[in-house]
Amino acid sequence: LVTMYMTCSDADLATKVFVMMDYKNVVSYNAFISGLVQNGVIRTVFNVFKDMLKSSQEMPNLVTFVSVLGACANSQSLQYGIQVHGVAVKLGLQFETMVGTALVDMYAKCGCSHLGYDVFRELSGNRNLITWNSIISGMLLNGECHNALELFSDLESEGLMPDSATWNTMINGFSRLGKCTEAFEFFTKMISGGVAPTLKSLTSLLPACSMTSSLQWGKEIHAHAIRASMSDDEFFATSLIDMYMKCGQSSWARRIFNQFRIKPVEPPFWNAMISGYGRNGEGELALEIFDLMLKGNVQPNSATFLSVLSVCNYSGKVDKGLQVLEMMSRDYSLNPSPQHFACVIYLLVRAGYLNKAQELMHEMPEISSSVLSSLLVAAGHNLDSQHGENIAEKLSELDPEDSISLVALSNLYATMGRWKDVEWIRNMMDAREVKKHAAYSIGMT
Repeated sequence: LVTMYMTCSDADLATKVFVMMDYKNVVSYNAFISGLVQNGVIRTVFNVFKDMLKSSQEMPNLVTFVSVLGACANSQSLQYGIQVHGVAVKLGLQFETMVGTALVDMYAKCGCSHLGYDVFRELSGNRNLITWNSIISGMLLNGECHNALELFSDLESEGLMPDSATWNTMINGFSRLGKCTEAFEFFTKMISGGVAPTLKSLTSLLPACSMTSSLQWGKEIHAHAIRASMSDDEFFATSLIDMYMKCGQSSWARRIFNQFRIKPVEPPFWNAMISGYGRNGEGELALEIFDLMLKGNVQPNSATFLSVLSVCNYSGKVDKGLQVLEMMSRDYSLNPSPQHFACVIYLLVRAGYLNKAQELMHEMPEISSSVLSSLLVAAGHNLDSQHGENIAEKLSELDPEDSISLVALSNLYATMGRWKDVEWIRNMMDAREVKKHAAYSIGMT
């Protein structure tokens, strides 16, 4: 029953069943702990493990440690992970392959790959390919590329050959670190070694193509996916659209989009098109996709609205921007973030609607210095000293140590010929020993 409820993502009912059990053995504890980890109820995992050590007639076994260490890794709870490591040592389980591999993974995900490597060395003779993949992945996760390369070379010394997971680890790790050349080299070696690319390896390479604008590589990955009948995967297609957009090939991205007769209902697929068109200066097409999304009853998320508002901002579509911001909370019960408000405020400022921009600013859950700075610059452009003074005061309250507000207000007074006010501000800055920043303007270009 515990396993069934956990599989159905009902941790509450599983907990009730577990608590009501008269006798709990290691199997029941493992089922409960594993289910808690799968459902992300990490804090309870630690409490149950403590109870198990105190009250259970049976001690934790390999499966228990793998689950609890997984919880430590997922929550980056290093101190608790060290304590669990200590318990494993007391029970003489630290050299077991499963436990040792889980320890390597936990230390790496907690940012301590050196401790993971110490465990890895102690496991000599008890290491399998999963252990090697874990330490290599851990090194790459912590940016230690040289160590990862050395370990990859040493792998064969134990009579092991890299499998698809090993290749994926190297490709994904280097791609994520922006080391695109290395990622592509490992992809080529994998193909040459007769290992067929997986969907994961192909997908992980696409961001590297985007970062380097490597359209040729992107097309080759696309071709591999077509040959392997993987191109219809929704997640891969989303990454492919993003890659083509970032390489400036919006027409290719549209082909991918159009090949889905039944469009995915998840917003990332649509977001990739909207943000991509926006990035390529094709605002009308971005808004067209947004309209198609709404007509198809696809629920937009916060990222969708941020992309659409960015398009409105750079396209100067004031009415549309205000309409979309209102739609976000009214129709979809999404609370606009400071970034959403900032997009529309920049839009209003650029269009010269300073009063409306200030009104909207007061609706923001959190006013940022960048928004206030843009309003202050706009007040300067409009020679509006009253608004400028009010905004400068708010900006100064937000960050008293920053000179931006005083410099911008001084520039405003200078433009208006109010030299006494300029002198007063500069004397104030000298008294505070405030250094003048370089010219500053956000959202005004």
